[in-house]
Amino acid sequence: MQYWRQNRGTQRRNISWIKILMCWTHGFSAGLFPLTVLGWPDNTADLSTFYPTSVLETGLDILFFWVARMVMMGMLLHGDVPFRKIYLHPIIRDAHGRKMSKSLGNVIDPIDVINGITLEGLQKKLEQGNLDQGELEKAKEGQKKDFPDGIPECGTDALRFALISYTSQSDKINLDIKRVHGYRQWCNKLWNAIRFAMIKLGDQYTPPATLAVHTMPPICKWILSVLSKAVGKTVSSLEAYKFSDATSSIYFWWQYQLCDVFIEAIKPYFNGSEEFESARGASRDTLWACLDTGLRLLHPFMPYITEELWQRLPQPKEACRKDSIMISEYPSAVQV
Repeated sequence: MQYWRQNRGTQRRNISWIKILMCWTHGFSAGLFPLTVLGWPDNTADLSTFYPTSVLETGLDILFFWVARMVMMGMLLHGDVPFRKIYLHPIIRDAHGRKMSKSLGNVIDPIDVINGITLEGLQKKLEQGNLDQGELEKAKEGQKKDFPDGIPECGTDALRFALISYTSQSDKINLDIKRVHGYRQWCNKLWNAIRFAMIKLGDQYTPPATLAVHTMPPICKWILSVLSKAVGKTVSSLEAYKFSDATSSIYFWWQYQLCDVFIEAIKPYFNGSEEFESARGASRDTLWACLDTGLRLLHPFMPYITEELWQRLPQPKEACRKDSIMISEYPSAVQV
């Protein structure tokens, strides 16, 4: 005990140096990741085929601590940079623009956004943390103000879509749960569109291999035209890493062109009148084509609901449909 009292300062210094060395060792070993994951130092087939990779997606806050080390280690040990492009995503903050921190008690668990949680549940999580009493009370007051009714269930797709749509906000995302929940409610719009289609198409409907565009009513030609433009805008935005623009293009087409205009415009065609018989058939084919293409266009942003809804669509007889929307061809403007 006496020896410990006399040498505890030295021990503390040694422990501090050990922590520093461990931190630096971890940083530089992580810099080897692009090489070691492909089998380096052996000259494997994967290394020669896939190195350098195409894109690294990461946050601005670790640009020096990790990304720069990967570049230096790759050039030193393999003679080339480990990736050609770097996409820096924004850092998520709370609705007030404050950095999410355990010490502030303003961290939002994504699982709580997906599944929903009561105010009592949020505060119970705070109590299980390491905040002192003063900071705990301050954090609880903040939660009462921001989430008086807790966090509503938003689902995985709505959270994913919201975060992608936020990427236009420079290097920070001020996450507003109300916006996420708004996309959760928008998912109901997608369900309603498919439900309308299932009723109007009927159980015996079989989609055509090609669309007879020249005999269609003007409204059908219009929706296919704007769909083609939406596809082109989405694809070009994805290629340019402008993900927020892609979500805006898809949302605008689904919400304001398909649901608000086209579906409302074709409803009179299905009232049983003989004068609309030709338009009714063209509207069915156009509606199916729009939903099939629109769901595939939306799939990377909302994978779960689009898979569920796409599986409900009728399949063309002459087409070999994929088992999942995930492995189906992504739309191109030429297709529609």
